[in-house]
Amino acid sequence: MTAFLLSERSPVMVAPWLSLSGRVLVNGNSSFEKVHGEDVWRYTASNLDQSNIFNDAMACDAKVIVPAIVEGCSEVFDGVESFVDVGGGNGTTMSFLAKAFPWIHGINFDLPHVIDMAPKCDGVEHVAVAEPENL
Repeated sequence: MTAFLLSERSPVMVAPWLSLSGRVLVNGNSSFEKVHGEDVWRYTASNLDQSNIFNDAMACDAKVIVPAIVEGCSEVFDGVESFVDVGGGNGTTMSFLAKAFPWIHGINFDLPHVIDMAPKCDGVEHVAVAEPENL
């Protein structure tokens, strides 16, 4: 949980909360965009330290939830041949699933700067989506 807590208490992630009332009271951009001048996805693409913090935080969540799913309801994966995790970060979820269900072809789909940092894992194909400026 350390990575998740570090992410949520970082100045980059706290600042939007400080302008939340402005976002609630007036239609417009998200609080994050209002504070940082761009959405969180473009921001992390150009600020790799923050991107790593964010991806580690999401992986932290997956490390708790996915094993519980595998243990508690593995039957939902019976007959599944492929599985795509859109916005799958560093591939933590897909790596757990590939190990538990080796017959499933896993696809981890995320932004190029995230996929570049994703570790290789048997049974998981990392696929980069278009650059953020093209979204």
